[in-house]
Amino acid sequence: MKKKLLLFCAIASTMFSVAQTANCSELFFSMYVCGSGDNKAMEIYNPTNSSITLTGMYRIAQYYAGHTTNPDVMLLNGTIGAYSTFVAANGQVTVDSVLTATPHYATQPCDTALLRVANQLDTAHYPGAIYFGGTAALTLDKNVGSMASPVWIPVDIFACIGEYPTSPVDNKHYGWWNVSPYAAATSGHAWTKYHTLIRKTSVQVGTSTNPTIGTWDVATQWDSLPDSKTGITPNYYPQPNQNSTNKNTHFCTCNPSSVQEYADVVHVNIFPNPADGGIVNVIAGKSIEMIQVYNLVGQMVYEEKMTNPQLWISFNTSSLAKGTYLVKSSFGNNEAHVSKIILQ
Repeated sequence: MKKKLLLFCAIASTMFSVAQTANCSELFFSMYVCGSGDNKAMEIYNPTNSSITLTGMYRIAQYYAGHTTNPDVMLLNGTIGAYSTFVAANGQVTVDSVLTATPHYATQPCDTALLRVANQLDTAHYPGAIYFGGTAALTLDKNVGSMASPVWIPVDIFACIGEYPTSPVDNKHYGWWNVSPYAAATSGHAWTKYHTLIRKTSVQVGTSTNPTIGTWDVATQWDSLPDSKTGITPNYYPQPNQNSTNKNTHFCTCNPSSVQEYADVVHVNIFPNPADGGIVNVIAGKSIEMIQVYNLVGQMVYEEKMTNPQLWISFNTSSLAKGTYLVKSSFGNNEAHVSKIILQ
């Protein structure tokens, strides 16, 4: 059995590896969204200073349950601008009557909040590349052949092709986590299930060689945001910018202006903004230790100190009157960031 496993690893390494790509020269995954139901998406980042055509040239492939062949694929269309992102989301907008007959596979439609920020939707019915539940490996593939006879090679691999995460506690499949053995996450602890993951800003190139089974540590290149399972309309996708063609920005050291602007400042996103007086979310590049809200005459109208500092916190603004406020996010080492928010 051991010899067979070693042989498989050697074959898989050959099948799913290409020559190492130079830093900041090729597309890669920058965000992974695995919420409840069909709230799933993959964000792709262009780390170059030129726009890149996706049509006929790139696809997303999903390898489910340890499979190594015949993936579900999504052919990408359009272009992705320099230092910009492209969001591929699940395309199911209604409950699938076929799947509801099998309770294990019954799923809810993709949330409108996620659909709004998508550049392209996957198929509206299972199966598809953006139908995943935490135990699938995904690849961003590039066509190195012709349009008539495509030849697909991976330029980025999320997780490990050929590995099916299994918990030793109950023998169920939850996903990968940041504890060795990495494919043995227990219930409620898998990073790849019911979480949003953001690629670390220091990553400049995708993973083009499939990891050896048992070695993929999700925390090496990805940061985990809080559980995205709960809530009727949760913010699965934390940084929308509705005024741009590419509706999100990934911060990466490949972008010279990003490096200059954020080298000495902690980046903070507040959403929704404007807000309707309900829950407001704050996501930052460092763990937030305290949130303070000030009105425009300098009076502090809200303060919350975090007993457990996190990258993403939420607070309720229902007690505040409509208007413009300043939100101060404080971090360690006397660092802070001030953002403007409008309550309407």
